[in-house]
Amino acid sequence: MEGHVQYPKIELEDYHPKPFPQPVSRETVEGRKNNLIQTIDFVKEEKIQLRKVESETHQGTKDGTDDKIVSSACHQKPGLCVNGGCFPDRDLGWDQFIGENKEMTMWDVISEMLVAARGQVSAIASGNRCGTSWISSNLLEDAWKEMAQTLTEANFGNTRGLLEAEPPKWLPDSSAAACMLCNVRFHPIMCSRHHCRFCGGIFCNSCSKGRSLLPMKFRTGNPQRVCDVCCVRLESVQSQLMDKVSRAAQLPTHDLTDLSTLRSWLNFPWGQSMEYEIYKVANAIRGYDKVGSLKPEKSIPDAILKQAKGLAVLTIAKVGVMVSYNIGTGLVVARREDGSWSPPSAISSIGIGWGAQAGGEFTDFIIVLRTESAVRTFSGNMHFSIGAGLSAAAGIVGRAAEADIRAGVGGYAACYTYSCSKGAFVGCSFEGSIVATRAQENSRFYGNPSISAADILLGSLPRPPAAAILYNALSNLFEKLEH
Repeated sequence: MEGHVQYPKIELEDYHPKPFPQPVSRETVEGRKNNLIQTIDFVKEEKIQLRKVESETHQGTKDGTDDKIVSSACHQKPGLCVNGGCFPDRDLGWDQFIGENKEMTMWDVISEMLVAARGQVSAIASGNRCGTSWISSNLLEDAWKEMAQTLTEANFGNTRGLLEAEPPKWLPDSSAAACMLCNVRFHPIMCSRHHCRFCGGIFCNSCSKGRSLLPMKFRTGNPQRVCDVCCVRLESVQSQLMDKVSRAAQLPTHDLTDLSTLRSWLNFPWGQSMEYEIYKVANAIRGYDKVGSLKPEKSIPDAILKQAKGLAVLTIAKVGVMVSYNIGTGLVVARREDGSWSPPSAISSIGIGWGAQAGGEFTDFIIVLRTESAVRTFSGNMHFSIGAGLSAAAGIVGRAAEADIRAGVGGYAACYTYSCSKGAFVGCSFEGSIVATRAQENSRFYGNPSISAADILLGSLPRPPAAAILYNALSNLFEKLEH
């Protein structure tokens, strides 16, 4: 069997124990130290010779001097120098193309946009910045929360000073080439300048996203752009400013809906402000109530009004032949358990219809919300409406009653719709429309950028004085139910 073994046979005698390290003598150690000392002396001599050569080169030709300067500049600038070029160890910034005080040209703008786009594409392709940016954003968010809490506590005793603050003098654009908060260099397209309305400083868009109400001496009722620091400072007085300087806290100026004022003759379908929407809805309710008192068969039935949990009033412009298009704005209010009305929420509508129809008209729609589900439907951001009806408007006034189904994020419900039309329109059609909450107009009116339709209709927000004319019209419409 041993003749068939293909590998060498290993015997025990083949293993030799490794020798233990031998002790080093004192003479050997001294010799090694002497060699090390000689090496250090040699390095020192080489450094001295190198300094002599550099000093002689410094006094040489101009070309040599220029090369020396370029080499020194590259060594002083952080990064990697390759083939005479310096590559910075950080991302390319706008200040590397132009000086801080140099005027930008159109080519500089385009170059910076291309560099920024290349950086974004590289980041997306590599995926390495995803984790870093996520961590950085979380750290910044936590830092801002801590800063907000600290500043809020510090400014608690300075409320009076904030409420009596006066408008500042804005800094000129030339006084800041970069954001005063994050120090990012301004760019005409990618990073524009924005003034803080409270302190007058210049900031980038990322550092001035907040909107806050300003004290009374600023004479404005809309939330204004402020920097992040001022936004935190003003946070403690926003509730007081909402009760004093917001548009919702002001009494209405236009409070007449009779024929003595021209604005009551016709309701325009698209209102630019909440104040006009309030006037338009009050005018529509009073106009419908007057006609109903003269012709009871044309009024909204008492049984329907008794069950009403809310009302939505829209003024719609409709035009078309066979295929019709409609657009308009209005308000929605909810009725609370104690019989009082909620603050109004602005809404808009756009839709399309198909059927045997022709003409154009302006129509005031009064939509009766009979259930809580219907109110929740209007408290969402958007919902759809599908219905069919017969419409006839000839000359000044025409009337129609319709039933439709509405569905959205807040729920779905069936609603009754009563309308008063002005124009020349006849026909029957199948209608579909989208009703959306005008969140921006709500935030401007109430002075709260984060307010929602659900907060307005289903919350405990007090009735705004600016809607006094609307509540008077609603009281007149429902007072017959109390007798």
